[in-house]
Amino acid sequence: AVAGTAVLFAAIATVGAQPGQQPQKIAVPNWLDDEGKDIFKDLEDDENIYGDNSCELREKLLKKMAGKGEKDASDHRARVLLGLGLCTFRKGDYTMSKKRLESAISEMNFPSEDWMLQNQQVAHLALIKQAAVFMSRHEITQASTALRRCREILDRNLKKILKQVHKQMGAQGQSPPLENIVEELAGYGKTGQFLPMIMKQVPVLSQDLSFSELVDQALDNLDRRIAGLDPSLKAKKLRLDTSKGKGTSKGSLMYVRSLPTEAVVSAERSAAVQEFISNGGIDALKEEVAALEKGMTLIKRTKESSGCKEGKGLEKTCKALNAVADIAANGFGETRVVMVKAGKQQVLDVCETNANIAILIAAKDGATAKIKGFAEPVTLSAGEPVVIDFCREVTLEASSGVPVLFAQAWHPEFAALERSTELRARSKNFELSEDDVKAATKVVNDYAKKNWEKAAALWRKDSEGHASIKASFENEISEKKKAADDVAEAKRLEEDAGDEEKQKKLEELELKRAEKRKKAEAAEQLRLKRKQQLEEERAQRDPWLNFPSVLAAETHLAELKEARRDANAKLEFDLSTQLTKDIAAAERALKKTTKTAMKLHKKGGTAADDATAKGKTAASEAEDKEETAEEKKVEKK
Repeated sequence: AVAGTAVLFAAIATVGAQPGQQPQKIAVPNWLDDEGKDIFKDLEDDENIYGDNSCELREKLLKKMAGKGEKDASDHRARVLLGLGLCTFRKGDYTMSKKRLESAISEMNFPSEDWMLQNQQVAHLALIKQAAVFMSRHEITQASTALRRCREILDRNLKKILKQVHKQMGAQGQSPPLENIVEELAGYGKTGQFLPMIMKQVPVLSQDLSFSELVDQALDNLDRRIAGLDPSLKAKKLRLDTSKGKGTSKGSLMYVRSLPTEAVVSAERSAAVQEFISNGGIDALKEEVAALEKGMTLIKRTKESSGCKEGKGLEKTCKALNAVADIAANGFGETRVVMVKAGKQQVLDVCETNANIAILIAAKDGATAKIKGFAEPVTLSAGEPVVIDFCREVTLEASSGVPVLFAQAWHPEFAALERSTELRARSKNFELSEDDVKAATKVVNDYAKKNWEKAAALWRKDSEGHASIKASFENEISEKKKAADDVAEAKRLEEDAGDEEKQKKLEELELKRAEKRKKAEAAEQLRLKRKQQLEEERAQRDPWLNFPSVLAAETHLAELKEARRDANAKLEFDLSTQLTKDIAAAERALKKTTKTAMKLHKKGGTAADDATAKGKTAASEAEDKEETAEEKKVEKK
């Protein structure tokens, strides 16, 4: 039923090539003219598959193939169009990329895009096309999900090919461990002991590895741009992107690129919350946990825990939780009831992955949640769910004892393909048997077939965070276009400067620029004036804050923070970590210096006294040492 794909996948046959033999290559079409044949050969020999030169060669080759009706002409055009679609995607021209990829898929004559998504061999082609569509609309999180799914399919296809190659090598008794070869995929065949040699015999690996590298670069770029809008993403990456494991085994921490979460999310946007409510979970929770005296774990890494055992009195709550796929099949973290005691702070567990969200439901009134980076404490009213990003530090408080359900669920924009992959890859670390993994992945896949896309759409509905990201990307494109238009207009006017009328237009443009500069200068003067006003108000309110020692400490702290911002922008994480420690020390020093200056002021001292002070009294030194010791004790704790 499917035609037009022979050339696109012909290279897969090269897995049968034996070491020492020449690798099989796609034959040059006889119906091309001499120039076209030369272009075809040059393209096949270019190692930088999606580089600028290869992309130019494809443009020329497509013109040579246009209108050809030979049997395999459609196959070759599909291959060239696919390459052009990836070239334009790499350059950021997503509208043209969408057009090229749609043309390539049309030439392949597949039954439908849904059919492609159900077939692993070609699913990545449909997904990269979807990513281009979403990027052209500035729907960034949807594009990110499509790219991550595309990358996972490519990874599976590469491992499948390597498994076939390994089998051929094993038949000759000269194969290294398959795990060692698979580990080298991260270097895209550019580094390693085995993969660069295998690629010479299996050209399809070069194409798919270059495709994978292109997708990884796109995801990394989106992750950096989103992190510029959501600062919490940087901290998550530093903490979570450290547990990758080796071979097929992975650790318990996982960072997912380009997957932001707002600090607090309305419960109406969470399908998991709505399912829990419809299952009678709220009423069951309020009824069953009222008599609890201590917290209990209900679900841990997809399996029921002690709190759900018979006789614990939480049967209805556990049944409602197990009916929510996003909670029941979540391999990371656990779902439990937390007992928040009166007057005591209860710090919640921090996430093991940013692909999780937390659902808080208080059984009684009187509890609040403080979320780091969020301005106001969140009130937890009885029976009213609140969805939060618990990758940020979350602290619960209550005026009296309050049981709170702390449920951890999959992030709605983390796809089923990704969930099942991570469950299998981390089964050893999560202590999941083969039967446990099969049961959990079945729940994931069954839910995804009917509800995942709806749940993801509901999550994005009326989201200020998603709207902010989209607006930022749109503004960036508009600014770049405007800047390019201004440059082009200025260049055009300069080239025609000899013409009196056009010279006049050039002068008008310069006047506009001067007026713009004038407005900018006025705004800067207004800012400086406001800054001076604030400094004067500060000097009147707290005179000691203008003492030389305090100003020097503040300047030093500001310099360290600026250095850390530069380090983060350059992804120098080791330097950023050290600067974070230096900033903490500088903040303590500033606090201490401010206290000293305040004491000097209260004793009648002035800024001049602060600048000329050479020492302290024995009493003040003792007091400062006591404060420093106390601060270190708190920090160590």
